[in-house]
Amino acid sequence: MIVVISIIGVLAAFLIPSLLGFVRKARRTSDIASAKEIHNNVNQIITENRRIEWKSSSRGGASVYTHAMESFYSKQGSSYKSIIRGGNPYYNKIDSDGTPYTLMPVAVLDTNRNGKWVNIDQEQQPFVYQLNAQMENSKGKVNVPAKYEPKDSEDTLNRWFVCYRADEPSQIEIWIGCKQGKKANYSGSGKPMYRVYPDPTY
Repeated sequence: MIVVISIIGVLAAFLIPSLLGFVRKARRTSDIASAKEIHNNVNQIITENRRIEWKSSSRGGASVYTHAMESFYSKQGSSYKSIIRGGNPYYNKIDSDGTPYTLMPVAVLDTNRNGKWVNIDQEQQPFVYQLNAQMENSKGKVNVPAKYEPKDSEDTLNRWFVCYRADEPSQIEIWIGCKQGKKANYSGSGKPMYRVYPDPTY
């Protein structure tokens, strides 16, 4: 009996780490698939560039018509202007080749929104309205919080970000991070921590 238990213990010592590694890899693959689904929907909306009617609070709730691409790349919002001025360091990123760039957020999704995306600035509301409709039609399911948690992650990953690069707006990126951290409360839309698609950094 002691010999059998010893053999089981040795096998477990080899198999459990492999099994855990497999589970982590499967979770990461699932998150990347979710990010790719988001990315595809965003690109489709921008390509179609539909004219969208929405209610503008800055115009007293009046109906306004805006094309999806104009909404996505709007430069009128206070968050956009703050990030461009360097007012939010969490959006200053380093590319894989060492090139620094500024990440511009458009929409966020977290556990408190019942699976609905929320715009960063009001001007991005028409695009986000279309994104929510598009994801619903495509049956796109996004895991919130993320299934995969990097071992060195300082916070729970509970917020998705749709962004583009300020230096190359056609480069759309899907990031994951958090709204409020365990060690610090991040201001504004939160902190994008890992790029999930394309070229995952986690």
